Amino acid sequence: MKKFVPSAVFGLLGALNLWGAIDGVVTNRTTGKPAAGVNIALLKPGAQGMQTLGATVSDSTGHFVFENDQPGGGPQLLQASYKGVTYNKLLTPNISTSNVDLDIYEVTKSPAGAKIIEQMLVLEPSSSQLTAEETVVIRNDTTTTYNNEALGALLFYLPPAANGQVKVSAQGPQGMPLPRAAEKTDKDDVFKVNFPIKPGETQIQVAYVLPVGSPLTFRGRMVSIQGMPTSPLRLVVPPGVILAGSDVERIATEPRTQATIYGIKTAAGFSVEVAGRGSLRGDDQASAADGNESPSITQGQPRIYRHLPWLLALALSILAAGFAILFRSSPVRSPYQK
Repeated sequence: MKKFVPSAVFGLLGALNLWGAIDGVVTNRTTGKPAAGVNIALLKPGAQGMQTLGATVSDSTGHFVFENDQPGGGPQLLQASYKGVTYNKLLTPNISTSNVDLDIYEVTKSPAGAKIIEQMLVLEPSSSQLTAEETVVIRNDTTTTYNNEALGALLFYLPPAANGQVKVSAQGPQGMPLPRAAEKTDKDDVFKVNFPIKPGETQIQVAYVLPVGSPLTFRGRMVSIQGMPTSPLRLVVPPGVILAGSDVERIATEPRTQATIYGIKTAAGFSVEVAGRGSLRGDDQASAADGNESPSITQGQPRIYRHLPWLLALALSILAAGFAILFRSSPVRSPYQK
């Protein structure tokens, strides 16, 4: 029995040493070289939010180290700040904290390298309100981060009937959905979202509710950032709901949920008549939403994963039906407008 004690002690000491120090190298993936002078923070998530455990700056070789900054087990987060953009690296207890690679990128103000590859607007009418949730996926295939506060990462149209109340969230590559502010522009009913578009895919969701009338008409407008390539906007409605009008055309039906997909014929404003009621959520969620007469509070985090299963099936079914030019081939990870 005793012969196992030293190995157990050494194993424990090894684990303590693993969490006692964190070191690595910051690499600028735009230049392919180590990055000096980058500010790095070590954070720990907890019940009270993010706790700062330490801060350092990368040296002339891009190397950084944190000594004994971990007060206990659990995940930690390395956060590098470079030219107004933060880059995160999650450290979990099962991975080594030695020779950690922390990547950063140069920043560009040109939107040309970022392109919208998917736009879906889900309309869910009930007896009391029309819920609209728009998802936009932006892909950056370059080795620079697009960040331009003047232009924004995304423009969207908010119907006047929403009374300015909207929820916006954004999720970067391998990141978590974060609430963002909807900022007014100099154009009526057009708002922008500021969020850095890093290499990879970024997902932005806009959610709002509108009052219902008889007949129920939804009016939208397609807006975009000049210089950023876009993809067609698709309207999606649950079973039992029909869209009609000269501005839309039916494209396909998603086989699992029977959701109907419509395309927009016009490049600017469009108007559709909405008939029927339905929801792509569960019955309990739909009933709760139907009983809530008040619009959502301005600026918050929407239920970004609400339509995840059917969105995945939807994208795959459209690809199988020959609409590959309209949707990307990888699955949608969560449920915005140009």
